[in-house]
Amino acid sequence: MAAAEGAEAIPPPTEQGDTVPQPVGGNEPNSASSPPPKKEEEKALWLDAWSNRLAGVRAFSSCLALSDIYSNGDWKLLVADAQSKLKIFSGTDMLMENALLDTPCAICSFYTDYTDPTHKPAIAVASGSAVFTYKNFKPYYKFFLPIVEINSIEADVWSNIRQGKATIPSATDILEHAKENGVMLSSRSLEFLAIENNDEKQHFADECKNQPLIQQTVITAMTVLKKDKDDPLGVGYLVIGTENARILILDSQFNILRKLQLQAAPVFICPTGLYDVDYRICVACRNGCVATIKNGEVLAMQIELESQICGMVRVDKSIIVGTMANSMHSFHVKGKKQYSIYLPHAITNMEAVSIERARGSKACIVALANGEVRVYNGKIMINSIKVGEEVTGMIFGRYGREDTTLLMTTASGAVLIKILPRLATLEVPKGLVTTPPPEQDIPLKVPKKTRLYVEQTDREKDFGIAMHRVFQRDLCKLRLQTARAYVKILTDGQGPLSYTGGSSLRLTAHVQGLGPLFKIKLNIQNTGAKPLSAIPIVFTYNKSIYQMWKPYMLIPVLVPSLVYHHEVDVRCIDESAGSDVIRVYVCSATSSVPIITALVNMPLTDFLLP
Repeated sequence: MAAAEGAEAIPPPTEQGDTVPQPVGGNEPNSASSPPPKKEEEKALWLDAWSNRLAGVRAFSSCLALSDIYSNGDWKLLVADAQSKLKIFSGTDMLMENALLDTPCAICSFYTDYTDPTHKPAIAVASGSAVFTYKNFKPYYKFFLPIVEINSIEADVWSNIRQGKATIPSATDILEHAKENGVMLSSRSLEFLAIENNDEKQHFADECKNQPLIQQTVITAMTVLKKDKDDPLGVGYLVIGTENARILILDSQFNILRKLQLQAAPVFICPTGLYDVDYRICVACRNGCVATIKNGEVLAMQIELESQICGMVRVDKSIIVGTMANSMHSFHVKGKKQYSIYLPHAITNMEAVSIERARGSKACIVALANGEVRVYNGKIMINSIKVGEEVTGMIFGRYGREDTTLLMTTASGAVLIKILPRLATLEVPKGLVTTPPPEQDIPLKVPKKTRLYVEQTDREKDFGIAMHRVFQRDLCKLRLQTARAYVKILTDGQGPLSYTGGSSLRLTAHVQGLGPLFKIKLNIQNTGAKPLSAIPIVFTYNKSIYQMWKPYMLIPVLVPSLVYHHEVDVRCIDESAGSDVIRVYVCSATSSVPIITALVNMPLTDFLLP
């Protein structure tokens, strides 16, 4: 088969068992001059099958699909290009190219029934708020998302504007209040609130008030859930995620079977199981959480991540999530975290790998922003290749008649195809297996029991109850002494909180400045239920080191729960002296004991500052 223009011709790999031809005749090389035998190099995991740098493909992973469109066992690559084109690749050539009505966001291939004699799959392309379905490369069905229900508050506002019962400022206040309370507003209301000038708002309202208030949502993600057979040729149901944070499950006749509400818009969907038996759908949302849907119900359990999600795949019973913090986290389907992997660059794509012919051979492929593609089995990297540029789309599966093919699209529009050898496995090499150290199997040398140890053991057996009672008595005494000391601190006014004389205050003080002029900032709060009035505050300090112009102040009133801020200036007058402590006393008019006391540790003074 001739390669397409711009394709790179790559020689076929050497089959296993081939030998390198040796020169005929001549003496064998001298052992002294010949280099020492090298260790057999590790074989590459991927075989370069084909690459076309001039393909001009602009597509992400959600816009790539593999399908047997002719039902002849020769699988094709379906690409929903960002240039509103549906491209189909077969082997090393582009088979055909069809125009789409809108920019696509996802593409899927699924079977609608078992009665079709040709048993050809349908191709679903999600664009905007519609799903365009093709059969035999001809339009088959067009599904529109249902209209979003408008909140009654928003509907009343626009109805009053249309009838002239509401002014622009009042309508703005009502819509802003509804938005703050979590009401999902329509695009018209959001555009109305974004306008700052009231005259422009009035002009916008006059143009829109006679039009029906309709909100149409768009599709954010789409995938396929098998109906009753876990088979590539089994009937599938479409699972659609929308911008208004909903998950729709459509049957083969495009009827809505389930309509589920999430907390945020879905971006990645990973289904597993069978709809008629038992199924589970993991949904990565835009708020950085992973929600789980089990048999038509949204579970209360959610996986919360520290940053936004940029990729999610399911490997066996684990969910591997890639985040924008350059990290991958693995969770069990029930939500328990298993491990984390921190990467040197940002994650652009993730894809799950499963080899059916080798049981248990499952891994995760991760594409990084620096053009590196890594393969992880668990938390161990088993292979890494350099593509040379950023990978924008990636899909693994059957292409042509090869079951293990990796197809990638890059930022420059290239298409790269790599094949996993038939004898390759995804098992972790023995040298990389993280097993316990061999020292763990060596038994410890336990010393022999001495006579003192035996006597101590007999004593604990005979007097165990008495020893426990003595320990409990000493522990209670220690708790009692600690409580008494704490109460004494509070009653003497030496703690951060005080309850002396029926008043409850909180006092904090800190110093600002480098010297010789300082500023002490006080924060006083009445934590009690009754207000306090005429509260004096006194400062005591070493007059040979510091100077204060107001060592005494009177607070007129302290209202409960309010924090009062006061500032006092302090000047250091002795250059040779170090630092000292300034005490702050909040006094009471009815008692000689201060209500609360604070100690301010003054810093060293820097007299070299201007």
